[in-house]
Amino acid sequence: MKYIVTGGTGFLGAALVFELLDKTAGDIAVIVRAAGGRSPQDRFRDALVHALDAYAYERRLLDEAAVRCRVLAGDVTQPRCGVEEVFEVEQFFHCAASLNYENRYRAEIESTNIEGTRNALALAARLSCTRFNYVSTAYVAGKNPGVIREELHREVHSNNIYEQSKREAEQLVAAATPFVTRILRPSIVIGHSRTRAATAFSGFYGFVRGLVQFKKIVGRAQTGLLDRTRLRMRVDPELGINLIPVDSVVRQAVELSLADAHAGIFHLTHPCPPKVGDVIRTIFREAELNEPEFVTDRDEMSWLDQQLDKRLDFYGSYLVGDKCFDRTRVDGVLGAADELACDDATISSYCQWYLDKLRAGRSATPAFR
Repeated sequence: MKYIVTGGTGFLGAALVFELLDKTAGDIAVIVRAAGGRSPQDRFRDALVHALDAYAYERRLLDEAAVRCRVLAGDVTQPRCGVEEVFEVEQFFHCAASLNYENRYRAEIESTNIEGTRNALALAARLSCTRFNYVSTAYVAGKNPGVIREELHREVHSNNIYEQSKREAEQLVAAATPFVTRILRPSIVIGHSRTRAATAFSGFYGFVRGLVQFKKIVGRAQTGLLDRTRLRMRVDPELGINLIPVDSVVRQAVELSLADAHAGIFHLTHPCPPKVGDVIRTIFREAELNEPEFVTDRDEMSWLDQQLDKRLDFYGSYLVGDKCFDRTRVDGVLGAADELACDDATISSYCQWYLDKLRAGRSATPAFR
């Protein structure tokens, strides 16, 4: 096998499989666990069909998958990911992860993100892998402000257990010696740059959904209150918020592997991100809410503002504290990043796509973590 992928049924993983099918000629092994009474083969096929429809990929890629993809029943929480077969593989892409972030999920997060990475490394060594590509997150930087370098972070105060688990997993990957290791750090991944569609709804979408839910709750309690109220939020409106389309992430990941990039850390981030104040104003407008006021302290908030602050508490750490993700290493391999549209009209279109999905009904919207 040329490639092996974990997390191939996920948001980023399925897009990565399609990018490999489109840009390479090698066969692909995909490790998938059975779940919900469905076989690994059924889950993988359904994930590809879902992604194909969402991103308007060419149908030929689904035919390619039938020929070139081989589904291996496995689970990253098991030793060597539960894979017993022995074969040689060149490139390992480890995408599987838990996106939970609350301490009550600590055992599951650590089992998947830390031990799962340890198991993937063990499997890669057993399969004589030569290149190991680990999908982390740019936000392993935690509360560190300023320029975030493409290097391991030794001194970090994490915002949550998810960030902490990814940082510990990075250290495992960086210490592995049987193969070249690349740590790929995407920022906040959003839908496809062409169709605006996504297949999972955390991050940016979780913020939008939380705001919409808050609007509904307040509307039921006091009709018309939000029509005459400007909500206040703890936000530094001049900070950048690093949103990156899923197709841009997987394109850069595959290009790094095809260029045979040296071992190291690579930021798969937006080179010129929009300001967080502009993005939030756009979200409020699309959600048909009055433009918010931005404050720096909870003492400046009303009781209603504080309820919104609590509901969106997880996202608060991404709305304060200036971060600039350095791209020196990735640009050194791939050249300067292509310009990515992230203006008001673009953000509006991403919001509209997701709000339309929410309006279509909860039954049509996959759950997110």
